[in-house]
Amino acid sequence: MHDVDFTVQPGQTLGFIGANGAGKSTVLKLTSRIIEPTSGHIAVDGRVGALLELGAGFHPDLTGRENIYLNGSIMGLRRAEIKRKLDDIVAFAELERFIDVPVKHYSSGMYVRLGFSIAVHTDPEILLVDEVLSVGDQVFQQKCMERIGMLRQDGVTIVLVSHNMADVGHLCDRVIWLKNGAVQADGYPTTVVDQYIAFSNKQYYQQQPAKPAFAGTRDEPKRSSERWGTFMAEITKVELLDADGSSPPFFKPGDLFRLRIHYQTRMRIDAPTFGLAFYRRDGIHINGPNSVQDGCSIPYIDGTGFVDYVIESLPLNQGEYELTVAIYDHDSQVAHDHHHRLYPFEVRSSTLWREAGVIHIPAEWQHVAIE
Repeated sequence: MHDVDFTVQPGQTLGFIGANGAGKSTVLKLTSRIIEPTSGHIAVDGRVGALLELGAGFHPDLTGRENIYLNGSIMGLRRAEIKRKLDDIVAFAELERFIDVPVKHYSSGMYVRLGFSIAVHTDPEILLVDEVLSVGDQVFQQKCMERIGMLRQDGVTIVLVSHNMADVGHLCDRVIWLKNGAVQADGYPTTVVDQYIAFSNKQYYQQQPAKPAFAGTRDEPKRSSERWGTFMAEITKVELLDADGSSPPFFKPGDLFRLRIHYQTRMRIDAPTFGLAFYRRDGIHINGPNSVQDGCSIPYIDGTGFVDYVIESLPLNQGEYELTVAIYDHDSQVAHDHHHRLYPFEVRSSTLWREAGVIHIPAEWQHVAIE
Protein backbone atom coordinates (compact mmCIF):
# COMPACT_ATOMS: atom_id res chain seq x y z
CA MET A 1 0.00 0.00 0.00
CA HIS A 2 1.25 3.50 -0.85
CA ASP A 3 -0.06 6.62 0.95
CA VAL A 4 -3.58 5.22 1.36
CA ASP A 5 -5.48 7.63 3.60
CA PHE A 6 -9.24 7.55 4.15
CA THR A 7 -11.90 7.92 6.83
CA VAL A 8 -15.17 6.00 6.87
CA GLN A 9 -18.01 7.81 8.61
CA PRO A 10 -20.39 5.90 10.93
CA GLY A 11 -23.21 4.34 8.93
CA GLN A 12 -21.42 4.77 5.61
CA THR A 13 -21.07 1.94 3.07
CA LEU A 14 -17.70 2.09 1.34
CA GLY A 15 -16.77 -0.13 -1.60
CA PHE A 16 -13.28 -0.95 -2.85
CA ILE A 17 -12.77 -1.85 -6.50
CA GLY A 18 -9.71 -2.56 -8.61
CA ALA A 19 -7.80 -5.29 -10.39
CA ASN A 20 -6.52 -8.40 -8.64
CA GLY A 21 -3.48 -7.51 -6.57
CA ALA A 22 -4.44 -3.84 -6.25
CA GLY A 23 -4.58 -4.02 -2.44
CA LYS A 24 -8.32 -4.33 -1.78
CA SER A 25 -8.18 -7.40 0.45
CA THR A 26 -5.07 -6.03 2.15
CA VAL A 27 -7.08 -3.00 3.27
CA LEU A 28 -9.68 -5.25 4.89
CA LYS A 29 -7.03 -7.40 6.58
CA LEU A 30 -5.36 -4.29 7.97
CA THR A 31 -8.70 -2.96 9.20
CA SER A 32 -9.57 -6.24 10.91
CA ARG A 33 -6.08 -6.47 12.49
CA ILE A 34 -5.26 -9.75 10.77
CA ILE A 35 -2.07 -8.04 9.61
CA GLU A 36 -0.36 -4.93 10.98
CA PRO A 37 0.84 -1.99 8.87
CA THR A 38 4.59 -1.53 8.47
CA SER A 39 4.06 2.23 8.67
CA GLY A 40 1.21 4.58 9.45
CA HIS A 41 -1.68 3.72 11.73
CA ILE A 42 -5.28 2.48 11.64
CA ALA A 43 -7.98 3.51 14.09
CA VAL A 44 -11.12 1.38 14.32
CA ASP A 45 -13.91 2.38 16.70
CA GLY A 46 -16.56 -0.31 17.08
CA ARG A 47 -17.16 -4.06 17.09
CA VAL A 48 -15.99 -5.55 13.79
CA GLY A 49 -17.62 -8.45 11.98
CA ALA A 50 -15.52 -9.71 9.09
CA LEU A 51 -15.95 -12.15 6.24
CA LEU A 52 -12.58 -12.24 4.54
CA GLU A 53 -10.71 -15.06 2.81
CA LEU A 54 -12.18 -18.57 2.98
CA GLY A 55 -11.58 -20.26 6.31
CA ALA A 56 -10.25 -17.15 8.05
CA GLY A 57 -11.05 -17.38 11.76
CA PHE A 58 -12.07 -21.05 11.62
CA HIS A 59 -10.29 -23.97 13.25
CA PRO A 60 -10.50 -26.88 10.77
CA ASP A 61 -10.75 -29.59 13.43
CA LEU A 62 -13.63 -27.93 15.28
CA THR A 63 -17.25 -28.41 14.28
CA GLY A 64 -19.37 -25.64 12.84
CA ARG A 65 -21.05 -25.21 16.24
CA GLU A 66 -17.71 -24.97 18.05
CA ASN A 67 -16.43 -22.45 15.51
CA ILE A 68 -19.49 -20.27 16.12
CA TYR A 69 -18.56 -20.10 19.81
CA LEU A 70 -14.90 -19.50 18.93
CA ASN A 71 -15.65 -16.63 16.56
CA GLY A 72 -18.21 -15.12 18.89
CA SER A 73 -15.75 -15.07 21.77
CA ILE A 74 -13.10 -13.46 19.55
CA MET A 75 -15.62 -10.71 18.82
CA GLY A 76 -16.14 -10.18 22.55
CA LEU A 77 -19.51 -11.90 23.00
CA ARG A 78 -20.28 -13.82 26.17
CA ARG A 79 -21.13 -17.51 25.84
CA ALA A 80 -24.74 -16.85 26.85
CA GLU A 81 -25.07 -14.26 24.06
CA ILE A 82 -23.67 -16.68 21.50
CA LYS A 83 -26.00 -19.44 22.69
CA ARG A 84 -28.98 -17.11 22.29
CA LYS A 85 -28.02 -16.34 18.69
CA LEU A 86 -26.91 -19.86 17.75
CA ASP A 87 -30.15 -21.09 16.18
CA ASP A 88 -30.48 -17.95 14.05
CA ILE A 89 -26.88 -18.28 12.84
CA VAL A 90 -27.36 -21.93 11.86
CA ALA A 91 -30.73 -21.31 10.20
CA PHE A 92 -29.46 -18.39 8.11
CA ALA A 93 -26.46 -20.47 7.00
CA GLU A 94 -28.81 -23.39 6.19
CA LEU A 95 -26.35 -25.81 7.81
CA GLU A 96 -28.61 -27.61 10.30
CA ARG A 97 -27.51 -31.05 9.04
CA PHE A 98 -23.81 -30.23 9.13
CA ILE A 99 -23.37 -27.95 12.12
CA ASP A 100 -21.75 -30.72 14.22
CA VAL A 101 -19.37 -31.79 11.44
CA PRO A 102 -15.73 -30.55 11.57
CA VAL A 103 -15.44 -27.62 9.16
CA LYS A 104 -12.45 -29.19 7.41
CA HIS A 105 -15.08 -31.30 5.64
CA TYR A 106 -17.07 -28.23 4.52
CA SER A 107 -17.19 -27.09 0.92
CA SER A 108 -16.13 -23.53 0.09
CA GLY A 109 -19.80 -22.56 -0.17
CA MET A 110 -20.52 -23.94 3.31
CA TYR A 111 -17.58 -21.96 4.71
CA VAL A 112 -19.02 -18.78 3.20
CA ARG A 113 -22.50 -19.48 4.54
CA LEU A 114 -21.27 -20.01 8.08
CA GLY A 115 -18.77 -17.15 8.02
CA PHE A 116 -21.27 -14.61 6.73
CA SER A 117 -23.97 -15.74 9.12
CA ILE A 118 -21.65 -15.38 12.11
CA ALA A 119 -20.50 -11.94 10.93
CA VAL A 120 -24.01 -10.50 10.57
CA HIS A 121 -25.59 -12.10 13.65
CA THR A 122 -23.04 -10.99 16.23
CA ASP A 123 -24.22 -7.36 16.33
CA PRO A 124 -21.33 -5.81 14.38
CA GLU A 125 -20.97 -2.05 14.35
CA ILE A 126 -18.59 -2.39 11.41
CA LEU A 127 -18.94 -5.13 8.78
CA LEU A 128 -16.06 -6.04 6.46
CA VAL A 129 -16.95 -8.21 3.47
CA ASP A 130 -14.48 -9.49 0.89
CA GLU A 131 -15.19 -10.92 -2.56
CA VAL A 132 -15.60 -14.39 -1.03
CA LEU A 133 -19.38 -13.96 -1.36
CA SER A 134 -18.92 -14.80 -5.04
CA VAL A 135 -18.25 -18.40 -3.99
CA GLY A 136 -21.81 -18.96 -2.75
CA ASP A 137 -24.73 -19.95 -4.95
CA GLN A 138 -26.92 -17.28 -6.54
CA VAL A 139 -29.80 -17.65 -4.08
CA PHE A 140 -27.52 -17.29 -1.06
CA GLN A 141 -25.71 -14.32 -2.63
CA GLN A 142 -29.06 -12.56 -2.98
CA LYS A 143 -29.88 -13.44 0.61
CA CYS A 144 -26.58 -11.90 1.72
CA MET A 145 -27.17 -8.72 -0.28
CA GLU A 146 -30.59 -8.31 1.30
CA ARG A 147 -29.10 -8.74 4.78
CA ILE A 148 -26.37 -6.19 4.01
CA GLY A 149 -29.12 -3.81 2.93
CA MET A 150 -30.89 -4.33 6.27
CA LEU A 151 -27.67 -3.65 8.16
CA ARG A 152 -27.22 -0.44 6.19
CA GLN A 153 -30.69 0.68 7.24
CA ASP A 154 -29.76 -0.09 10.86
CA GLY A 155 -26.75 2.24 10.61
CA VAL A 156 -23.99 -0.39 10.50
CA THR A 157 -20.78 0.84 8.86
CA ILE A 158 -19.92 -1.46 5.93
CA VAL A 159 -16.69 -1.81 3.97
CA LEU A 160 -16.83 -4.27 1.09
CA VAL A 161 -14.64 -5.47 -1.74
CA SER A 162 -16.29 -6.62 -4.94
CA HIS A 163 -15.70 -7.18 -8.64
CA ASN A 164 -19.45 -6.92 -9.23
CA MET A 165 -19.91 -3.32 -10.29
CA ALA A 166 -23.71 -3.59 -10.08
CA ASP A 167 -23.53 -4.55 -6.39
CA VAL A 168 -21.05 -1.75 -5.70
CA GLY A 169 -23.27 0.81 -7.39
CA HIS A 170 -26.39 -0.45 -5.61
CA LEU A 171 -25.03 -0.84 -2.09
CA CYS A 172 -22.33 1.79 -1.65
CA ASP A 173 -22.48 5.47 -0.75
CA ARG A 174 -18.84 5.90 -1.77
CA VAL A 175 -16.28 3.94 -3.78
CA ILE A 176 -12.47 3.88 -3.75
CA TRP A 177 -10.61 2.53 -6.78
CA LEU A 178 -7.24 1.05 -5.86
CA LYS A 179 -4.50 0.62 -8.44
CA ASN A 180 -1.12 -0.90 -7.56
CA GLY A 181 -1.67 -0.24 -3.86
CA ALA A 182 -2.60 3.42 -4.26
CA VAL A 183 -5.87 5.35 -4.41
CA GLN A 184 -6.69 6.09 -8.05
CA ALA A 185 -10.12 7.62 -7.41
CA ASP A 186 -12.38 8.22 -4.41
CA GLY A 187 -15.92 9.49 -4.71
CA TYR A 188 -19.48 8.96 -5.88
CA PRO A 189 -20.05 5.27 -6.84
CA THR A 190 -21.22 5.77 -10.43
CA THR A 191 -18.43 8.24 -11.22
CA VAL A 192 -15.64 6.04 -9.84
CA VAL A 193 -17.07 2.83 -11.34
CA ASP A 194 -17.29 4.49 -14.77
CA GLN A 195 -13.66 5.61 -14.52
CA TYR A 196 -12.56 2.10 -13.55
CA ILE A 197 -14.55 0.40 -16.32
CA ALA A 198 -13.23 2.85 -18.92
CA PHE A 199 -9.65 2.23 -17.77
CA SER A 200 -10.11 -1.56 -17.63
CA ASN A 201 -11.62 -1.75 -21.11
CA LYS A 202 -8.89 0.44 -22.55
CA GLN A 203 -6.22 -1.78 -20.95
CA TYR A 204 -7.91 -4.94 -22.22
CA TYR A 205 -8.25 -3.84 -25.82
CA GLN A 206 -4.73 -2.40 -25.94
CA GLN A 207 -3.45 -5.86 -25.04
CA GLN A 208 -5.35 -7.60 -27.84
CA PRO A 209 -3.36 -8.62 -30.96
CA ALA A 210 -3.88 -6.52 -34.05
CA LYS A 211 -6.64 -7.82 -36.33
CA PRO A 212 -6.22 -8.22 -40.11
CA ALA A 213 -7.71 -5.50 -42.30
CA PHE A 214 -11.22 -6.08 -43.63
CA ALA A 215 -11.66 -5.63 -47.35
CA GLY A 216 -14.21 -3.04 -48.38
CA THR A 217 -14.36 -1.32 -44.98
CA ARG A 218 -12.67 1.75 -43.63
CA ASP A 219 -9.78 1.65 -41.18
CA GLU A 220 -10.55 0.53 -37.65
CA PRO A 221 -11.24 3.48 -35.30
CA LYS A 222 -8.65 4.42 -32.71
CA ARG A 223 -9.29 3.30 -29.16
CA SER A 224 -9.09 5.79 -26.31
CA SER A 225 -10.34 6.34 -22.77
CA GLU A 226 -13.59 7.64 -24.36
CA ARG A 227 -13.99 4.93 -26.99
CA TRP A 228 -13.22 1.26 -27.02
CA GLY A 229 -14.45 -2.10 -28.30
CA THR A 230 -13.83 -4.95 -30.71
CA PHE A 231 -15.21 -2.74 -33.52
CA MET A 232 -16.82 -5.77 -35.14
CA ALA A 233 -19.82 -3.44 -35.03
CA GLU A 234 -19.11 0.28 -35.23
CA ILE A 235 -21.22 3.29 -34.32
CA THR A 236 -20.80 5.53 -37.36
CA LYS A 237 -23.11 8.39 -36.41
CA VAL A 238 -25.32 9.51 -33.53
CA GLU A 239 -28.21 11.96 -34.00
CA LEU A 240 -30.34 13.72 -31.40
CA LEU A 241 -33.64 14.56 -33.11
CA ASP A 242 -36.85 16.34 -32.18
CA ALA A 243 -40.44 15.62 -33.26
CA ASP A 244 -39.76 17.16 -36.70
CA GLY A 245 -36.73 14.96 -37.29
CA SER A 246 -34.41 17.95 -36.93
CA SER A 247 -31.34 18.34 -34.72
CA PRO A 248 -32.27 21.28 -32.47
CA PRO A 249 -29.68 23.47 -30.69
CA PHE A 250 -31.37 22.48 -27.41
CA PHE A 251 -34.37 20.56 -26.09
CA LYS A 252 -37.10 21.68 -23.72
CA PRO A 253 -38.63 19.63 -20.88
CA GLY A 254 -41.50 17.63 -22.34
CA ASP A 255 -40.12 17.56 -25.90
CA LEU A 256 -40.04 14.39 -27.95
CA PHE A 257 -36.44 13.15 -27.82
CA ARG A 258 -35.20 10.71 -30.46
CA LEU A 259 -31.70 9.26 -30.26
CA ARG A 260 -30.67 7.61 -33.52
CA ILE A 261 -27.65 5.29 -33.52
CA HIS A 262 -26.24 4.48 -36.98
CA TYR A 263 -24.06 1.40 -37.21
CA GLN A 264 -21.90 -0.59 -39.61
CA THR A 265 -20.74 -4.16 -38.99
CA ARG A 266 -17.68 -6.04 -40.16
CA MET A 267 -19.46 -9.36 -39.63
CA ARG A 268 -22.88 -10.58 -38.56
CA ILE A 269 -23.51 -9.86 -34.86
CA ASP A 270 -26.19 -12.05 -33.31
CA ALA A 271 -28.52 -10.66 -30.61
CA PRO A 272 -26.67 -7.39 -29.96
CA THR A 273 -27.42 -5.02 -27.09
CA PHE A 274 -27.72 -1.29 -27.76
CA GLY A 275 -27.16 0.69 -24.58
CA LEU A 276 -27.21 4.27 -23.35
CA ALA A 277 -26.30 6.22 -20.25
CA PHE A 278 -27.56 9.70 -19.43
CA TYR A 279 -25.26 11.90 -17.34
CA ARG A 280 -25.51 15.37 -15.98
CA ARG A 281 -22.44 17.39 -17.03
CA ASP A 282 -20.98 17.14 -13.50
CA GLY A 283 -20.90 13.33 -13.80
CA ILE A 284 -24.10 12.37 -11.98
CA HIS A 285 -25.45 9.20 -13.60
CA ILE A 286 -29.17 9.63 -14.29
CA ASN A 287 -30.26 6.52 -16.19
CA GLY A 288 -28.77 3.62 -18.12
CA PRO A 289 -31.28 1.80 -20.35
CA ASN A 290 -30.47 -0.88 -22.90
CA SER A 291 -32.43 -2.66 -25.60
CA VAL A 292 -32.39 -6.09 -23.93
CA GLN A 293 -33.65 -4.85 -20.56
CA ASP A 294 -36.37 -2.85 -22.31
CA GLY A 295 -37.61 -5.92 -24.20
CA CYS A 296 -36.43 -4.90 -27.67
CA SER A 297 -35.25 -8.10 -29.33
CA ILE A 298 -32.84 -7.55 -32.22
CA PRO A 299 -32.10 -10.98 -33.77
CA TYR A 300 -28.93 -9.81 -35.51
CA ILE A 301 -27.28 -6.88 -37.28
CA ASP A 302 -25.33 -7.29 -40.50
CA GLY A 303 -24.16 -4.44 -42.71
CA THR A 304 -25.53 -0.96 -42.01
CA GLY A 305 -28.63 0.32 -40.25
CA PHE A 306 -29.80 2.39 -37.33
CA VAL A 307 -31.62 1.99 -34.03
CA ASP A 308 -33.88 4.64 -32.46
CA TYR A 309 -34.44 5.28 -28.77
CA VAL A 310 -37.51 7.49 -28.36
CA ILE A 311 -38.65 9.41 -25.28
CA GLU A 312 -42.12 10.79 -25.95
CA SER A 313 -41.83 13.46 -23.24
CA LEU A 314 -38.31 14.35 -22.10
CA PRO A 315 -38.35 14.33 -18.27
CA LEU A 316 -35.06 16.21 -17.80
CA ASN A 317 -35.07 19.63 -16.21
CA GLN A 318 -32.98 22.54 -17.46
CA GLY A 319 -29.27 21.74 -17.54
CA GLU A 320 -26.34 20.39 -19.54
CA TYR A 321 -26.14 16.65 -20.15
CA GLU A 322 -23.95 14.02 -21.81
CA LEU A 323 -24.79 10.69 -23.40
CA THR A 324 -22.91 7.41 -23.53
CA VAL A 325 -23.88 5.23 -26.51
CA ALA A 326 -22.72 1.64 -27.01
CA ILE A 327 -23.16 -1.65 -28.84
CA TYR A 328 -22.45 -4.78 -26.79
CA ASP A 329 -23.03 -8.50 -27.12
CA HIS A 330 -26.30 -9.96 -25.81
CA ASP A 331 -25.00 -10.34 -22.23
CA SER A 332 -23.44 -6.84 -22.15
CA GLN A 333 -20.03 -8.38 -21.45
CA VAL A 334 -18.18 -7.65 -24.70
CA ALA A 335 -18.10 -4.08 -26.00
CA HIS A 336 -18.20 -3.84 -29.78
CA ASP A 337 -18.18 -0.02 -29.76
CA HIS A 338 -18.51 2.06 -26.60
CA HIS A 339 -18.64 5.87 -26.80
CA HIS A 340 -18.24 7.16 -23.25
CA ARG A 341 -19.99 10.50 -22.62
CA LEU A 342 -19.20 11.76 -26.12
CA TYR A 343 -22.56 13.34 -26.94
CA PRO A 344 -23.46 16.56 -25.09
CA PHE A 345 -26.87 18.19 -25.27
CA GLU A 346 -28.69 20.94 -23.43
CA VAL A 347 -32.17 21.26 -21.97
CA ARG A 348 -33.59 24.76 -21.51
CA SER A 349 -36.78 25.62 -19.69
CA SER A 350 -39.39 27.58 -21.61
CA THR A 351 -40.27 29.57 -18.47
CA LEU A 352 -38.30 31.79 -16.12
CA TRP A 353 -39.16 29.42 -13.26
CA ARG A 354 -36.86 26.41 -12.92
CA GLU A 355 -37.91 23.19 -11.24
CA ALA A 356 -35.39 21.90 -8.72
CA GLY A 357 -33.59 18.61 -9.32
CA VAL A 358 -32.62 16.66 -12.42
CA ILE A 359 -35.91 15.15 -13.60
CA HIS A 360 -39.57 16.13 -13.72
CA ILE A 361 -41.99 13.49 -12.42
CA PRO A 362 -45.41 13.87 -14.07
CA ALA A 363 -48.07 14.17 -11.38
CA GLU A 364 -50.96 16.36 -10.29
CA TRP A 365 -51.64 18.20 -7.07
CA GLN A 366 -54.98 17.68 -5.33
CA HIS A 367 -56.39 19.64 -2.42
CA VAL A 368 -59.21 18.79 -0.05
CA ALA A 369 -60.29 21.28 2.60
CA ILE A 370 -61.71 19.71 5.75
CA GLU A 371 -63.91 21.99 7.86
